[in-house]
Amino acid sequence: MLFFITLLTLFSPPAAIAAFATITERFPQDIQRKVAKRVARNYIIVMFISITIGEYILLLLGITTPALMITGGIAVFIAGIPMMTYGQKLNVVVKEDDYQSVPRSEWEQVVSVPMTFPMAVGGATVAIAISTSSQTNALLDYVVLGGIVLLMAFIIYLITMAASSLAKRLGGSIDILTRVSGIIIVAIAIQILASGISGLISIYG
Repeated sequence: MLFFITLLTLFSPPAAIAAFATITERFPQDIQRKVAKRVARNYIIVMFISITIGEYILLLLGITTPALMITGGIAVFIAGIPMMTYGQKLNVVVKEDDYQSVPRSEWEQVVSVPMTFPMAVGGATVAIAISTSSQTNALLDYVVLGGIVLLMAFIIYLITMAASSLAKRLGGSIDILTRVSGIIIVAIAIQILASGISGLISIYG
């Protein structure tokens, strides 16, 4: 449950709605559907790689799990503070004018950057995925993590599809929801940092 809540708050649906809307609202419905599918697909690929072989990459680099947890906690904390303090204003980093010159035939250009990276998947998301999977041993645990990733991908798909209409309906409420997400992220970050520090002390203490 903590893994799911962390991924959801890092994605920050309120901020994502506002940001995605500025990119997708000028596309026709069929193109919006294709964009949503590809962003969700990219999310699944990146997260499954992180969950399955991310830990082994860390082992090759000589990085301990507690160290990664601390790093992830710091990244989550940094991501949460601006959201909590400034709300939507600081998170909507994409302006409509930035994509006015992109023709519809080249909509694929916005799928990887910025919609997948860094809007759907950021460094903190990858770090949390690797550190969480490194603490699991049973096959059932990996199945649960995989199910959470698929659930998140479905949520991302829905939000991407409905971003334009939701942004118009929510209006100023997006700012409030973003601030609440920021508070949750900061709280989770502190918990992750505490676990990582405790792990380092047990290893080197």
